Amino acid sequence: MGAMTLRWIAALALGAAAVGCAFAPPPHASGAAGREYFPLLPGAHWVYELHTGPFSHTTLDVTARGERPVRGSPTGIFVFEERTADELYGLDPSGLVGYRVADGYLTRVPALEMGTDGVVRIFGRDGIGMLPLEPQPGQRWADQVAVFDAPGGTGQSKQSWTATVESVGSMHVPAGTFDDVIVVRSEQWDREWRETEPLHSYEDYYARGVGLIRSVAHNHTRFLPIAEMEQELVEVSFDGGEGAAVAR
Repeated sequence: MGAMTLRWIAALALGAAAVGCAFAPPPHASGAAGREYFPLLPGAHWVYELHTGPFSHTTLDVTARGERPVRGSPTGIFVFEERTADELYGLDPSGLVGYRVADGYLTRVPALEMGTDGVVRIFGRDGIGMLPLEPQPGQRWADQVAVFDAPGGTGQSKQSWTATVESVGSMHVPAGTFDDVIVVRSEQWDREWRETEPLHSYEDYYARGVGLIRSVAHNHTRFLPIAEMEQELVEVSFDGGEGAAVAR
């Protein structure tokens, strides 16, 4: 076999390897977490590109820290840490978000802090029902939540949420192409502000075994300069090695 032939074989092999890498499937959670649309897997890591307009963007880094005890409660909470690379109007550069399972839904608790002893303090009474544990197309639900707990226990929120699930199928984002995607379309209402229009509306896209891959938030109040916020998944990994998925 001549040297020229060997060069062609080597070039073809390298090309095939490059094509294989280019079309390698994006990472998915394994085991029980691989069946979830929002895997609660310690050590999981997501990186998003966050846009609030054509000239304003940053990177959002999300890491699953795992289950933590809650002060004054027999039920723990699964903690995520969120960090942005740059400051954007209305967004804290870093913070903690908690997730719990209640009444067949995964709920999101947006206001909490963790002490040096690892015990979490929750500032809201309730979480927001963000996703059914077994979401089905056409499924609808509504929720009300006390976002902050005022002194004396009088901090009742008069806001409410409505949401519905739709099937999307396949979807492409910068991190890759994902199958078995659903979208949760939700609206945040304050009837004292307006009966016919929500404060905010959201489209959150989830891929099975991966989690949130795209989100679009619309501000309808016109009180803030940000009218729309979009985030897309650019990187995901489940190799943190910090423990097993939380049972639902």
